[in-house]
Amino acid sequence: MPDRSIYSPWNFGFAVVGGIASALVFAVLGRGQFEGFLLAHLAPLPLMIVALGLGIGHGATAALFGALLLSIWPNWLFGMAYGLLVALPAWLSCWALAGAPLGRSDRLAPAQSGWAIAAQSLTLAAAVVFLIGGAKIADGVLGAPLLPVQQQLDAALEAIKAENDLGGALKPEEIKLIAQRWAPGILALYVTLWQALNLWAAGRLTQISGMLKQPWPDVAAQFALPRALSALLLVGAGLAFAPVALGAAGLAIALPLGLAFGFQGLAVTHFWLRGSASSLLVLSVLYFCLGVFGAPMILFSLLGLADVFLHFRQKKTASPTPTEVT
Repeated sequence: MPDRSIYSPWNFGFAVVGGIASALVFAVLGRGQFEGFLLAHLAPLPLMIVALGLGIGHGATAALFGALLLSIWPNWLFGMAYGLLVALPAWLSCWALAGAPLGRSDRLAPAQSGWAIAAQSLTLAAAVVFLIGGAKIADGVLGAPLLPVQQQLDAALEAIKAENDLGGALKPEEIKLIAQRWAPGILALYVTLWQALNLWAAGRLTQISGMLKQPWPDVAAQFALPRALSALLLVGAGLAFAPVALGAAGLAIALPLGLAFGFQGLAVTHFWLRGSASSLLVLSVLYFCLGVFGAPMILFSLLGLADVFLHFRQKKTASPTPTEVT
C-alpha cells in the first residue's frame, strides 16, 4: 500500500465511489432482513480496498463521504454508527499497515498486521464504550446503534429460558440485565472479527489487482500486539464484574482485545506447525472446531497473551520462511 496518496480526479472519483458502495452496503442493514444483515458485513471492504490500493488519504475521503451520506439519509444516528463501527476502524487499520504516517514521517514499520488488528479492536472498544456512556448521558439516544444487538440478545435469552424450562430460576428483569451487560461487548467482539476478515480479503484483492505495492506480510511470524494491550485487557476484565453499565463497558473492552490476542495465539500455532506433514489436517480440524464451538478461542487468547511476554516463536530455531503465508 502506498504511504502517500497520489491525488488526481480519477483517484478522487474512485474514492468517492468506494465510499458510496460502502454506505449502500451498510444501509441495507436498516431494512431489518437477514439478507441485509449478511450483506452489511462487507461494508468495510470498499473502504479498505481504496485505502490499500490508492493510499490512506483517499481511504479517508471514502470513509468521510460514506459517513456523510448516511448521516443525511437515513439519519445522523445511522451515520454515526457507520462511522464508529465501520469507517473509522477500517481506515485506522489501513493507516497502521501503511506505517502510521504523520506529516513527513512514519511512526511504524509498514505492513505490521498486529498493529492493524490492535487499531481495529481498540477503536471498536472505544466506540462501544462511548455509545454506552452517551446513552446514559443523553437518555438513551446515543445507544440507538446498540438496540438491534440488544433486541437479538433479549430474544435469544428468552428462547433459552423457554426451551430449558427454567421456571422461576431467571426473571425477565434478570434476563434484561444480562442482555444489557453482554450485548455491547458481543457487538464489539463480533465487529472486530468481521473487520479483520474484511482486511484480509481487501489485502488479497488489492494484491491480485497489482495495486498492493508492498509484499504480503509474514503474518504467522510477525503478528504481535503491543504489550500495553495486555494491561488494558486485564483492566477490562476487572471492570466486567462491576455493576451493569460499568460492567458492560468492561466487557466491551475485554472481549475485542481478547479476540485480538486470540489472533496472535493462532499466529503462534501457524508458525509452530510450519513444515509439519500434518499441519493442513491439524489446522483444518482447529478452524472447524473454532467455527462450530467458538469457545476454544479462549485458549488461543491465553496463548497469544503469554506470547507477548514469552516470545514463543523466537524459540523455534529452525523454520523455513515461505514467501507466501496463508
